[in-house]
Amino acid sequence: MFRFHDIDDRERASDGVSRYGAYLRQNIGRFADWGELVTADPAVFSRAAWEVATSPVMSPPYLDWTAERVQSVTFTASEHDGSLVARVQLAVPRPAALASVRGFAEWDRWNGGYCEPYDDAVARCPAMLTSTLVLFTISTGDLWRPLHAPDLDVRDAKRAVKRLAAALEARLSPIIRTLDTAPIGAAQ
Repeated sequence: MFRFHDIDDRERASDGVSRYGAYLRQNIGRFADWGELVTADPAVFSRAAWEVATSPVMSPPYLDWTAERVQSVTFTASEHDGSLVARVQLAVPRPAALASVRGFAEWDRWNGGYCEPYDDAVARCPAMLTSTLVLFTISTGDLWRPLHAPDLDVRDAKRAVKRLAAALEARLSPIIRTLDTAPIGAAQ
């Protein structure tokens, strides 16, 4: 469900080591927590590592997703227990309550994803694009704890995003599989 561009990361590195590492150094402020240069808090560290690894910070990104329905993945800190709250927006079929509403286009399917139609298509026909927001927590015990803090180390950041991607895939795979295998007319 997630793709890491490790070969491109090395081959396109301005420092000869890691392109992602260069972006990490440019965004070191994202890793600060309570006056520390780089936090040892796994939730803060993992969230920052993910933000830097993905678009729009890195373009092209170090990490992207291959699941067509995934529109966005963001994280917030839980005020309850310090865990991360994953916020994943998924393109879904129009719900039954709206199925009879006519005159609206659906999601465009191209370039490996569910996409908003271009302005010219919307000028010809309005669109009703339905999605769902999946929220779940990832406990700090399931996150990568940076070994090199207060220094920022690219190996720690890569391990953090790979651990997050594994947690996301475990939670999202059954949902996406169900949506993608629904009978014709029930899913698109």
